[in-house]
Amino acid sequence: MLKLKSYLLYVYHSPRQMIIHLCFILGLVSLTVESNQESVLFQNIVRVARIQTKGQHDTVFVKQIMVLINKMMHDRSDIFMGSEELSFKAKLIHSVDADLMYGAGACGGFSKVLARSLKTAGYTTRIGQMLVDGEYGGHILLEAYLPSLQKWVVLDPSFLLVYTNPQGVWASFEEVHQNWEYYKKQIPNNINYKYNYKYEGIRYTNWSKVPVLGNLSYQTLKLIRGEEFANTYSLRPVLLDSYRMYKWIMGFCYYVFILISYHRISRKKSE
Repeated sequence: MLKLKSYLLYVYHSPRQMIIHLCFILGLVSLTVESNQESVLFQNIVRVARIQTKGQHDTVFVKQIMVLINKMMHDRSDIFMGSEELSFKAKLIHSVDADLMYGAGACGGFSKVLARSLKTAGYTTRIGQMLVDGEYGGHILLEAYLPSLQKWVVLDPSFLLVYTNPQGVWASFEEVHQNWEYYKKQIPNNINYKYNYKYEGIRYTNWSKVPVLGNLSYQTLKLIRGEEFANTYSLRPVLLDSYRMYKWIMGFCYYVFILISYHRISRKKSE
């Protein structure tokens, strides 16, 4: 208690320390408020979908979330027509609520918003970059793990697509990949689908994006959890709550700053 009192007195009598502490505290409060506001937004989407599909199978619930998001984002996209001006905060934070607000981000934005909504509803998701014309990232979609089916299912929120296998169960990306000629017949004729999106392959995490650290992370996952896990691990869903992520980073920096400041005080007193 005496050490804490001594540190607080040191901060109180140092204008520079006061300003730095105040900046950290205000930043943490601001990020906490923004994170809570974004979380409530997606909780409302999930709540509405639950009300509309009460008592029905969770495939109906998941599909309804996708329908709600598709409608909201298409409506906003039609209004702004790609001319929206993003705020400094939206450009800096890259939060998912900005994708929802402006209908921006094309297929990537649709997938991020759906993944965040499904995560809020308690589902595990993975966002994937589809292999299109020999390059990854030509189209973005996601898979969700449905406990009721005990399997991953592929969802394409841009086109409101799910696929049903011959057993009448929603299909995974791998199933569609193995028999594209069968599954492409399930695509409605009234949507502007690009048929070069033919499920040739998928990449869940671009480990080469950060050359050294990315490869090290991949090799570590491969060693600990196996090659299949490393190849199918999706990093994007982990980073969807940008405000919370930056809050933890800022909180860690604040903690380090306090430790350094406290060490300096102790060293001055011992001299």
